[in-house]
Amino acid sequence: MMRGIKELDAAEMSVTRAAGGLISASLLFFFIMGRHLTPVTTQEASLFFAMVLINNIIGDVCLFYSIHHLGIAAGSAVSNSYPIWVAALSFVIYNEPLTPAIAAGTLLVVAGVALLCLGKGGKGRISLRGLAAAIAASIFWAVGLLLYKQLLLCGLEPLMIVLGRAVSFFVLAFIMWFSREFFIKKKAHALQALQKKDTVIGLSAGLCNVAFAWFYLLTLQKVPVTVATPICAANPVIASLLSMLVYKDRITVMQWAGIFFAVGGTILVAM
Repeated sequence: MMRGIKELDAAEMSVTRAAGGLISASLLFFFIMGRHLTPVTTQEASLFFAMVLINNIIGDVCLFYSIHHLGIAAGSAVSNSYPIWVAALSFVIYNEPLTPAIAAGTLLVVAGVALLCLGKGGKGRISLRGLAAAIAASIFWAVGLLLYKQLLLCGLEPLMIVLGRAVSFFVLAFIMWFSREFFIKKKAHALQALQKKDTVIGLSAGLCNVAFAWFYLLTLQKVPVTVATPICAANPVIASLLSMLVYKDRITVMQWAGIFFAVGGTILVAM
């Protein structure tokens, strides 16, 4: 879906995606939970903003920096190693199980995603700064995902966490966009820049992010984070198959191998 966005820059894409997430999260929450809002403590509110800052802002900036220096293929391949960090950190912090099957499955999923990304081609060069940025992105994303676990341990319901994350993301994304448009660029009609057809795609991307967060949290209630994360990290498999159907992309032999590895690793982790 994000591939279809061509008219929005990074700040505009973030604020439209955040707006779509806030709208869909609010509708989902009040449709299922009604008006029963759970009071949020200062500590929990801090965790919400920390999650968005670490995951959606710092992590994504590191990704964009790595892509600039390594290319999309290599930057995405390295940054998508975050399930390894999640498995290691959750084992140390939460004493969650890290069996040989989970470890092997996680490595297979990461290898599969790497093959999917590298199968698209790259710049053919290695930048140490780009590599460091991609590794940093994977670590920040891992920490952000572990904060979902921490919020569940605080006693919050999954939908409340989804709503709190959506509010936090919109507030931070709006502040960044507003500051840039009105104080740095000093545009008189900044809102008109969002009146583009790609805005609908950005809003839809926010809906997809909310759906992912909700299902991920529901999964965390049933299985350890060491199991849930590798399974959810295999989403590039679905993206590749959809790109073949929607955009008529040709899947290379390396990408088919990546799909096989990712699916096999997911099955191994889930056993």
